Parts: sequence; structure tokens; C-alpha cells
Amino acid sequence: MDFSLARTNMVKSQLTPNGVSDVALLDAMLALPREPFVVATHREFAYSDHALPIHAGRRSLKPLQIGRLMQALEVTAGQKILVVGAGCGYEAALLARLGAEVFALEKEESLVEQGRGLTQAATVRWLCGPLESGWSGEAPFDGLLLCGSVDAIPETLFAQLKEQGRLVAIVGAADSPVMHALRIQGSRERTTTTLFETTAFALLTSDSAQTFVL
Repeated sequence: MDFSLARTNMVKSQLTPNGVSDVALLDAMLALPREPFVVATHREFAYSDHALPIHAGRRSLKPLQIGRLMQALEVTAGQKILVVGAGCGYEAALLARLGAEVFALEKEESLVEQGRGLTQAATVRWLCGPLESGWSGEAPFDGLLLCGSVDAIPETLFAQLKEQGRLVAIVGAADSPVMHALRIQGSRERTTTTLFETTAFALLTSDSAQTFVL
């Protein structure tokens, strides 16, 4: 399979016709191979518009979801970005290509080990731990990217944003047929923008942490 051609087709047929216009982000998604981040049995689908398995029961975001969420994050070089539920590191590697200082938080040790290997050249820092706790030792962050859906967002994550930092996430009940991708700016006084409707694998539920904000 010609993965390079498939990657080009992904950008041209999925991303640019659907509102992803940030040139640096498109260049990063065009340049970064996605197939190493996908389980071997599904690599031929790495550039399809599907959520793919990355670990027992876990699924990735779709490329278009990644593109639209990351564009809303408005990353610039030198910013500190925390990736929550980083999986094996595809989003983290993209952010590193954009010049961000990337911190990848993942609860599955096997994914952390895989991610460290896949993002070694991108100098992404990794932590294995509960997603709802964030990474307080490296806070505050300019931006947070949640790589899956949540039914609500833990206050602990907002507390780790800079005052005008940005958080992007897909919010909705795990069994809901419609979820909303949101961009929230501000750690305390918050402005929320609905980006698009979608669905995604449940990363966190309200049982995962004590305090959530709707």
C-alpha cells in the first residue's frame, strides 16, 4: 500500500474540504506517518475516516476530529501543551511538529511504552497516571487536548491551564449518539465555543473524578 499517497488523499479529501485550513497543521498531518501509531492489523485503514483500535477496547480519534480540534487549540511554537489520553502518541507527535513543548498523559502503561518509542525523536515527555489528575508538576499549560470523549470535564484539568489557556474536548454521555466538540478558553472565567457535532470513544466518565464541570 502507498501510505504516502493515502496520507495526501486524507488531507485533500477529509481535512481541507471540512474546515481544516491551518497551513502548518495540514503540513504536519501530511508529513507525519500515522500507520506506525495504528495496530498492525488495521494499518491499511490508517488514513480512513474511522476511529481505529489502539489498545484493548480503546479507539483513536478520527483524522478529521484531530484536525479540527487541534486547529481550535491554536498552537504556536514554544507553547506548553498537555495531551490527555495520549494513546500511543499520534496527536502528541503532531503537536511537536508544530513546535509545541508536549506533555503526554496516558493511563495505560503499555501505551506509554509504545508512545515513548514512537515519539522519541519529537522529544515528547510522557507520564503514566490517572487522566483526571492531569500533570500538576508541569502546569500551567497553554493548551489541553483531550483525545476522546468525556461526559464532563474535570476541574483539575482547568486548574492546570494558564489564565487564558485553551482546552479542546469532545463532551457527551458515553452512550449518546451525538456529542459536541468544545473549545473552552480561560482557567476560571471561561468562554465556551461549540465547534461541531460528533461522537468519540469515552475517555473519562463522571465516576472518574470527584468534581466535574458541565
